[in-house]
Amino acid sequence: MTLPVYLAADLAGAAPGARLDCGPEVAGHAVRVRRMRVGESLQLVDGRGLRITGTLVEAAPDALTLEVAAVAREPEPDPALILIQALAKQDRDLQAIEAATEVGVDGVVPWAAQRSIADWPAKKHAKMAQKWENTLRAATLQARRSRVPALEELRRGTSLVEAILPGDHVLVLHEEAEAHLPTGLAQAPRDARRIVLVVGPEGGIAPEEIAACTATGAVPVRLGDTVLRASSAGPVGLALCQTLLGRWADPPAAPDPNG
Repeated sequence: MTLPVYLAADLAGAAPGARLDCGPEVAGHAVRVRRMRVGESLQLVDGRGLRITGTLVEAAPDALTLEVAAVAREPEPDPALILIQALAKQDRDLQAIEAATEVGVDGVVPWAAQRSIADWPAKKHAKMAQKWENTLRAATLQARRSRVPALEELRRGTSLVEAILPGDHVLVLHEEAEAHLPTGLAQAPRDARRIVLVVGPEGGIAPEEIAACTATGAVPVRLGDTVLRASSAGPVGLALCQTLLGRWADPPAAPDPNG
């Protein structure tokens, strides 16, 4: 059975056999909402790859104590998967990053593209960034991940290229591209640190933005013959990357000891 997962700020010093005390940020969900009781097991993650499994020995709505059974540090994916997601109307951008987190994205860059209808005006910037952060955290727990995708700063127009780092392999999802995503991904250098997917807004990516990306070595690709919404293009592209990178494949069969 898959155990429920909760995000805890400080898990330093946790070791098997130790006891961890958590406040209302964990107990409020585990005890008050989920109604977990003493003797039940759960997992705590710190959002940075640490996962702790344990059993409740004390449970109250505002505090709980967990006896640690196991501690694991999960490695960072290599290469990391990054989504540059254009702002979109009707919360389709939030739907995109929610599903992308469940698929396994490692970082998200909000992008106010030239043709984006939605925007983050200065007076609402902090509020909108927090809304994206909250979405990433909630989706992380829903997917029972140990790492919360990093939310990078908002980029505007052609400045999206400032989010591209040396060693990145960038794929720009574009309906008029000749190459399909598998072809573009196959061109990634073996030492690529990050695979970056760029998803435009409802009105498409402007020619200037395409040119800025390709000037950095980005490869325009398409997913297929149908046009996907801004809310689904990124998650579908990421799912293809996970499959093509072999992360969703069955593990190799164990050798037969009998030959």
